[in-house]
Amino acid sequence: MTQYREILRLHALGISNMDIAASRQCSRNTVTSVLKRAREINLSYSEAEGFADKGLGEKLFPQSEFRPAYRMPDYEQVHRGRCRRAA
Repeated sequence: MTQYREILRLHALGISNMDIAASRQCSRNTVTSVLKRAREINLSYSEAEGFADKGLGEKLFPQSEFRPAYRMPDYEQVHRGRCRRAA
């Protein structure tokens, strides 16, 4: 699980994104997206200290109900088509 609070703490200390990613064993893109989202919602490390790990994750990246722009494939139909070709 991503340690959002620790990413914000290290950033507040002036540590580079690359060093934060290396110390937290996550990608630089993850660090960048956490910091970008925190800026968007005006969330500082001192404010983040008051949140539980799960609550902080939900505040940064709320779950939105959306439907994907594509449909899932009909795997039964795909399987039947592959079986016909194999025979």
